[in-house]
Amino acid sequence: MVKPLKYAGIAIALALLTACSTTTPGPHQTPLEGPAPQADFVMVPEQSADEQIAELERLQSETRYIPTLGRGDVINVSVYDEPDLSIKDIPIRPDGKISFPLTGDIQAEGLTVSELNELLTEGLAKFILTPKVSVIVQEFNSQQYTIFGEVVTPGVFPLKTDTSITEALANAGGLNKGQFRASSVELADLTHAFIARKGKVLPVDFVRLIRQGDLRYDISLQSGDYIYIPSGLSKEVYILGEVSKPMLFAYREDMPMSRTLAQAEGFTQDADLKRIHIVRGALHNPTVLMINFEEVLKGKAREIALQPGDIVYVPPTGLTSFSRIIDKLTPSIQALQLGVILSDTTKK
Repeated sequence: MVKPLKYAGIAIALALLTACSTTTPGPHQTPLEGPAPQADFVMVPEQSADEQIAELERLQSETRYIPTLGRGDVINVSVYDEPDLSIKDIPIRPDGKISFPLTGDIQAEGLTVSELNELLTEGLAKFILTPKVSVIVQEFNSQQYTIFGEVVTPGVFPLKTDTSITEALANAGGLNKGQFRASSVELADLTHAFIARKGKVLPVDFVRLIRQGDLRYDISLQSGDYIYIPSGLSKEVYILGEVSKPMLFAYREDMPMSRTLAQAEGFTQDADLKRIHIVRGALHNPTVLMINFEEVLKGKAREIALQPGDIVYVPPTGLTSFSRIIDKLTPSIQALQLGVILSDTTKK
């Protein structure tokens, strides 16, 4: 539930700032005049490729999991020296079970491959002396990943087998292309592309992966992974965090931060206006500005002009860890992107 405004005069101040920012400067006026902005470049020195790979390996180990079987998955079962019991393409039915000779129906949904292997071995041991059973997943249809943005066929895809990022892009038909002066050009903005796993942005550099062929970034996907390839043509700005209306909207030139915040219809009671963050650049390796917006409201600091792809994040009081801030941004960005995509699909 959204809480009331922290300061009664903030909405009025935002409205006044917004009105002022729409005034066209005269021939002797300079836009955004005033004292230097209260902004600090915060942490996040640019990482080298080796540093990114080391961080990527660490995050992969932290998020590694053993998938469980589900409805729609297809498995192969082989029993050593028993050709009649070596069967391919066994589907897990809608009731979560499989049918197998001698053992009958077995509940497979929710089990790991090794657990199902043990269950089949126990069942067959009643009929065969020391059966040697092997279960292999042919298709992991119950495991899914999502890829949206500038690809030919965006959507949710089954993680049928071990699938890398480049294979996922190929499954989605590749990157969208347009025509410019009779030449085919890609429409994707790979600098701002990202992959998120369990609410964390993984340090995958899509420029190095796609443009330079650095396959160290071509990691295997897990169920629930989210890949987003933004457009290089339609620039967007996000406003997230302790605001009444988190939103995504089209970037316009000379867009001051106050006008952006005004569109979010105010702040919540927990908003920390002294530490508003502007996250700029690639999410896996961003530059971050921290703004004392209270000083802007008081006229003691001038406006900050936003850039395409900027994320304006209003943190709650007490949130100091930058990594926690990025973790909080990711689910909100996914939700906004998904909402826009679903809206566009409905209109079509």
